[in-house]
Amino acid sequence: MKYSLWVMVMMVSLTVAAQKSNQVKWIVGTWKLKLEHGEVVEQWRMLNDSTLAGRSFFVTGTKDTIPQETIELVFRKGEWWFIPRVAKQNNNQPVPFKVILLKGNEFISVNPKHDFPQRIAYRRVGAVLYASIEGDKKGIYTKQNFDFTLE
Repeated sequence: MKYSLWVMVMMVSLTVAAQKSNQVKWIVGTWKLKLEHGEVVEQWRMLNDSTLAGRSFFVTGTKDTIPQETIELVFRKGEWWFIPRVAKQNNNQPVPFKVILLKGNEFISVNPKHDFPQRIAYRRVGAVLYASIEGDKKGIYTKQNFDFTLE
């Protein structure tokens, strides 16, 4: 009986973890934002049932690639976290943003103690990924939108 109960608990745990990763699976893919002098590319992939890895880079008109950031979207201790590491910022250390809303194909994450941004949001509508960063920047509310299309 103890063995059966243990197996059932493990199966439920695995099912819950898989359900969690399905909540954010919609972000997986290669997303592009065309600009005047090149394009920003953001790539997302599933690492396991509780971790997605992202990276963004800029591709110049001459096809040179300039890394921008690496990102983890992780489910830890019952909560989702969006954790970017931006090149040449924050002493190259990751900055955690707690996901406060995760519904359908959208999430909002916040870190009120970060200098800028304090809020990062993503929303997918069909083949478009709307991302934004916003918050107080030296006393002025600032928001930047990034509208990516699926490659």
